[in-house]
Amino acid sequence: MPSGSAERGMSGSSAIRAARARLFDPIALGGRSLPGPGLILLAVIGAVLLLVLATTSWQVGSDEQAYWRAAQRLVAGGPLYDPTAAPNTPFAYWYPPPLAQLLAPLTLLFSPEAFSLIWTIILLTCLWWLGGRNVLVALALVAFLPVAVELRTRNVHLVLAVLVVLALRRSWVFWVPAAAIKIAPILGVVYLLAAGRVREAIGVGLLGGAVLVVSVVLAPDAWRDFITIVGARAGTDGGALVAIPYPLRFGAGALLAALGGRLGGLRGEVILVVGLTIANPTLWVAALSLLVAIVPLVRTRIPDGSAVSRPRVAVAGV
Repeated sequence: MPSGSAERGMSGSSAIRAARARLFDPIALGGRSLPGPGLILLAVIGAVLLLVLATTSWQVGSDEQAYWRAAQRLVAGGPLYDPTAAPNTPFAYWYPPPLAQLLAPLTLLFSPEAFSLIWTIILLTCLWWLGGRNVLVALALVAFLPVAVELRTRNVHLVLAVLVVLALRRSWVFWVPAAAIKIAPILGVVYLLAAGRVREAIGVGLLGGAVLVVSVVLAPDAWRDFITIVGARAGTDGGALVAIPYPLRFGAGALLAALGGRLGGLRGEVILVVGLTIANPTLWVAALSLLVAIVPLVRTRIPDGSAVSRPRVAVAGV
């Protein structure tokens, strides 16, 4: 028979599940299914935060203008990276060249203001998708403060979250654009190798290598500056909430990615997302918004302990 402490632990766990169900599970009323009170409360908080952002921070450009201005410099033949810039320098570009290269042709079609609007719509669409195409769930996610900060700064982490979910639930191909935007998603290869999915890991390497070659051929000076300017800063502790040099954080992320691959299933995926977050080059509050990738993964969970199973399930309604 279970001990008294075990019984208390089981009853405590059951009480937590019951409370969570009362707060967030749909309520049947008059033959209709209504959202749970907890979801409604979080959605209201998220809606208020979103309204504040729309009427304040979104009136001026933020991180999205760093991408746009870098793309404009690339078109004009100027340098992508400023060796005198600090981590908090406005509109400084710290990403690999492919993001600026992808946006470069668009700078000939849109104004900076139009791009800010387009980028904001893209982020909101990503949030809606991550919330299972449910507006209430998407608004509730904004109540997670890192998501609100991400929307304030209009960075790329929600885009990365979508790509990570697609890479885990749809195809390994999505690891390539994710790694082209930021370095951390390259750890998807570690995850695949640890999960025994060697062919997919090789596929990521080959396709990613092809993208890299094309990018270097198109902008060799940009890659040279990326290595000498951005790479040199990677060994410092200036890009994170906690003063830990980036190589150590990247190593910790790699270990978590390997552990996630070995465990498999939902547990392994959650551990991988945590590892990718830790390995993010700039680990500010906004970077923690990458953790919302866990939400659609939970909604379309695969059995824990399955390292190779990849069911063809709909992800967040897709």
